[in-house]
Amino acid sequence: MDQEFDIPKAVNWHCEAYCNYDCKFCYAPFETQRTLPRLSEEDGFDIIKKMVDAGVEKINFVGGEPMLHRHISTWIVEAKRMGLTTSIVSNGTNMSRDWLEKMRPYLDWLGLSIDASNDQLHVAIGRGKKGDLKNGQSNHLLECLEIIENAKELGYGIKLNTVVTRENLDDDMIDIVLKIRPTRWKIFQVLIIEGENDGRVEPLLISEKEFEEYVNRHREGLAHASKIQIVSEDNETMLGTYAMIDPQGRFYTNAEGRYLYSEAGIHEIGFSKAWFQISSGFCEERFTQRDGYWKWKPLPSNISSIKLPFVSEEVH
Repeated sequence: MDQEFDIPKAVNWHCEAYCNYDCKFCYAPFETQRTLPRLSEEDGFDIIKKMVDAGVEKINFVGGEPMLHRHISTWIVEAKRMGLTTSIVSNGTNMSRDWLEKMRPYLDWLGLSIDASNDQLHVAIGRGKKGDLKNGQSNHLLECLEIIENAKELGYGIKLNTVVTRENLDDDMIDIVLKIRPTRWKIFQVLIIEGENDGRVEPLLISEKEFEEYVNRHREGLAHASKIQIVSEDNETMLGTYAMIDPQGRFYTNAEGRYLYSEAGIHEIGFSKAWFQISSGFCEERFTQRDGYWKWKPLPSNISSIKLPFVSEEVH
C-alpha cells in the first residue's frame, strides 16, 4: 500500500482492557474489549515488529491497567530489543522493587497517574483499588511515592500524569510535584468520550477557563523548578493528536469525541492498512503543537549489561 499519510513516531498501546481501579472519569473502560480474548504473546511481538518496520520510535504501554497483562514484561523487553524507546503509564500495580530492578535495562520511562495531593481526594475521584474504595479508602498516593523513590534510585525517567476534575480543581499539587520532581508533568482536562464515559463523567467536567486557572496556578508555583517540564492538554488539544492501539491490536482515534477503530488488528491486516483506515483522525501538526515530540531518548541505565531474552520469575 502506498503510504500517503504521516506515520506516527510515538504510539500509545492500550494493551490491557481491565483495570483494578475505579476512576470516575475514565475514558478508556473498554467494556466491549473486556469480553474478547486477550492478544497472545506472539501477536504482541508481531505488532511491535510491524511498528518498528513502519518507523515508530517510541511505544507507551497503557490501559486499562497495563501491569495486569500477563505479557507486559516480555512485550516491554521485545520493544527495547527492537530499538524502541519504551514507556509505561500505570497506577503502580505490581511495581515491586524486584520488578523495577529486572525491567530497568528495558524500560526507559515510568509514568504514574497521581491526581491529588492526598488520598482522601483520590477516594472521591475513584483513584484507588476497588476493594479499598468500597471501604472509603485509597493508598494510591503513598504506594506511588514508594514506587517513585525506588524508580529514581534505579535511574528511571519519571513522568507524572494528572487529570483535573471538579473534585480536585482546587487542590494544590505543588509540594507533591516538587517531591517527585518528574522530568515531565502532564496535566489533562477531564475529557468526555461518547459511548465510553458519557452519562457518568458529567458531574466531574470543568470549563476550559477553570482548567487554565489550575494550570497557571501550578506553573507559577513551580516556576523555580526549571527542570520539570509542565505540559497541559485541554479537551481540544487531546482530540485527534494521539496514535492509539486498543487491546485487540486495532488502531483507533478520538478525533470526533468518540472512538473510531480500524477494521482489524495490526497483526492481522498490517500496520499501514490499519493506520490508513483511521489516519484522518490524527493531526501530525497538532501532535507537534501539543509537544508530542519531546526528548524521549533513553536515559543511561545504572545497570551496565542487558541480557536478552528476558528470563525471570515474572510478576503479573
